[in-house]
Amino acid sequence: MAHYLQAVAALKREKGYAKVSEIAERLGVTKSGVTSMIRSLAGRGLVDHERYGCVELTDEGRHFAETTESSRHVLETFLIDILRVPAPIANEDACMIEHLVSNEAMSQFVRLTALLQADHPAAIEFRRLFEEQLRCGASGAACPVCGDGACLERTFRDATTREERGAEPAAPAPSGEKP
Repeated sequence: MAHYLQAVAALKREKGYAKVSEIAERLGVTKSGVTSMIRSLAGRGLVDHERYGCVELTDEGRHFAETTESSRHVLETFLIDILRVPAPIANEDACMIEHLVSNEAMSQFVRLTALLQADHPAAIEFRRLFEEQLRCGASGAACPVCGDGACLERTFRDATTREERGAEPAAPAPSGEKP
């Protein structure tokens, strides 16, 4: 739902109007799928649409689109600039997370991201220490999260590699055993 509202908002900004065919092209879906979703959004009071006409966001639809776009932007910034997640992964993750996070939590993400991007000595030191911690798995040294066993970062990277190859995830180790 949010992707459709965001597509309408983006097309309105770019072209001044949003047609079903352009929404379908932008989202990579069929026109009939867009028409079905537009009917649903209209039923919820988020869009106005006349058959064969342009799609218009209602005030509530515009607010929803702006909120989700803002949430995605904050999450992408946090993931890319603070956590150093590669942009393509951060974009996909932010898209998934934006639908799950409350406005209160997003407000705190904004504050935390602004703090960690600041030129304050404590923020600079945090970024330095975080960069150092990113090398935890490479050094082989134990860390407070991973303990003395295999680095958890390596575990997640191995799982990602298996997913990319289409392999089944490894079975979890029995409770109390290290993988």
